[in-house]
Amino acid sequence: MTLSIEAPSIKPIQPRLRLEVLGADQVQAIQDATLETLERIGINFPSLQALEIFADHGAHVDWKNQIVHLPPDLVVKALGSAPRSYNLAGRRENLELILDGKRTYFGTDGSGTMTLDLESGKLRPSCLEDVVSMARAADFLDSISFYWPMVSAQEFGELAPLYELEACFNNTAKHVQMETVIGERQAQYAVRMAEIVAGGEQEMRLRPPLSCLVCTVAPLGQDKDSIEAALVYARAGVPVGFMAMPNMGASAPATASGALVVGNAEVVSAMTLIQLAVPGAPVFHSLLASLMDPRTAAYLVSIPDKYLCNAAAVQLAHDWGMPSLAGAFGNEYEQPATWELGRDNVYTALLAPLSGAEMVVAAGLLRASTLLTPEQIIFDDETYHIHKRLAEGIDTSPEHLALDVIAEVGPRGHYLAQKHTRKHIREIWIPELSHPRPAQKEVLLPDIRERARARFDRILAEHNPESLDESKRSELQALLVAATRELGN
Repeated sequence: MTLSIEAPSIKPIQPRLRLEVLGADQVQAIQDATLETLERIGINFPSLQALEIFADHGAHVDWKNQIVHLPPDLVVKALGSAPRSYNLAGRRENLELILDGKRTYFGTDGSGTMTLDLESGKLRPSCLEDVVSMARAADFLDSISFYWPMVSAQEFGELAPLYELEACFNNTAKHVQMETVIGERQAQYAVRMAEIVAGGEQEMRLRPPLSCLVCTVAPLGQDKDSIEAALVYARAGVPVGFMAMPNMGASAPATASGALVVGNAEVVSAMTLIQLAVPGAPVFHSLLASLMDPRTAAYLVSIPDKYLCNAAAVQLAHDWGMPSLAGAFGNEYEQPATWELGRDNVYTALLAPLSGAEMVVAAGLLRASTLLTPEQIIFDDETYHIHKRLAEGIDTSPEHLALDVIAEVGPRGHYLAQKHTRKHIREIWIPELSHPRPAQKEVLLPDIRERARARFDRILAEHNPESLDESKRSELQALLVAATRELGN
């Protein structure tokens, strides 16, 4: 079977159906508790640069303990300058992400550390070649609108994020989002790489091919290098988001609403800093909760409370007037094609677009987003398309109501010969993994995981992503040489 290899495309979900897990009074209660937390309890910012920005704008700064107390009016005023909508660019116009609340774009998962080897099937530490191969697969799959480096290029040590970024830009034309380039100097190199790909500083500001995600530190803290990198991105025009990951019972209260307050406070404090430093800088909000298993202290993500928190976080982001990045897939199971994984992927991947999230991660990883099993991205691609169809609902336009066709066929006829049938039956998407075609009863099909792996292998064999210009590739390589010389390895 030969794949139809075309230029990369994306198919965002445009949901007709909408879900709100919080009522307006509940949203207000969480926001009020968040503002009280920011003012009364405060957030740890271990960065002199950040503390000085807050102090200059009237926040109360405990310099000794590096705690910032934010008055509610300062937070509200600062966040009022953030844009509600903006676009993220790929290398082609048809790969642009329009973050206006009308579409949901899915991306890959990121920063796994282990890979089930493509050739041997044995478990090993991840490497740069894994980043490359998964970028090529993501470039082909239209369910993937933006690419996170899915695993770490561990052979490059502390410089791994920059090598991963260069590999991303060279192996997919889609938008790239990084979550591991931290520290001022690495961030400055990342910005320069984005400018090269975009064609210049102003072009990058207008159509950024790169956005960055910064994780907060639960509970109620920030990381120095991450925050200072975020300031570099914001000043350069690179959209930057903040993700809180409260763990119920460990780094957050053992309740969903308590975890939302803690995570929301972390994210809001970081976005407030960015707006005070660079008013109008594009930012986005992300909050992914989890649970500490009270019997084993294990990290659990496949639980109903997490799914509810994911959807609720989207409402909080939109209440602040921010685009949202939600979470899906990435459950803790270690094997593809299991009923547990299928069950929980349904909830995560469907609730996110129904709640109106602009961006969603993360397809392709297992074991709580730490293990790359390459064929899993094929399973997640199929789940995505099922949920795209569900979220977009039923078309009741005259063409789809088909009254003229119904009248022509009449009672006890059939629709096989109708042009309307020939046209529209081809538009109905049928899951290929679960309904392989042609279906021949006398032919014993391979196991579904083998079929997923075969499709992944064909993508790598037949799909060659659009290359960067030779001059841009050379400039990126020169930057990596300079970074290695300056920052060491």
